[in-house]
Amino acid sequence: MTRIDPRLVSMRQATSDDLFVLPASSFIGTLAIPGNAQTVNGVAIPLTDKWVLTPEEQKAIKDAKDTYNLTIKAISDSNENVALVDLNSILTELASSGITFGDYTMNADLVTGGAVNLDGTHLTGRGYSYMAYKFLEAIDTSFGSNFIASGNTPKPGDYPTNYSHTLQ
Repeated sequence: MTRIDPRLVSMRQATSDDLFVLPASSFIGTLAIPGNAQTVNGVAIPLTDKWVLTPEEQKAIKDAKDTYNLTIKAISDSNENVALVDLNSILTELASSGITFGDYTMNADLVTGGAVNLDGTHLTGRGYSYMAYKFLEAIDTSFGSNFIASGNTPKPGDYPTNYSHTLQ
């Protein structure tokens, strides 16, 4: 009589709607048992939950992010001493159409987009300089300062990206 391994009961096939976390790229394809080609992680050995974001987890993350952003906006709207920079909208624009800043057009493409650092999480110096520019712009708008008009703003060319241009 063949018995089903009870560990297999809670496993499911990955779908095209799943997202893999970036560090999974250094794990998938490694051997669970060194020297045993039948123990390839992500092929013969299923991935554990920490490597995959299911659609349900993606929705929970989006809902938490949206709630957090609404809270930030409510605080900003209720306090005249706070200038709001909608970083979520900026990151969405980077991911969808890209943003031109000075002589550079940045997008959220990993490595070559110019805005997202090699770790896939943080911005590049140029990406952060754009965010700083947006903070100065919001301060000007909210409080009547003149950072933008004075030219005392980050210059994107002063912040090179961290990848070889031979990758393009």
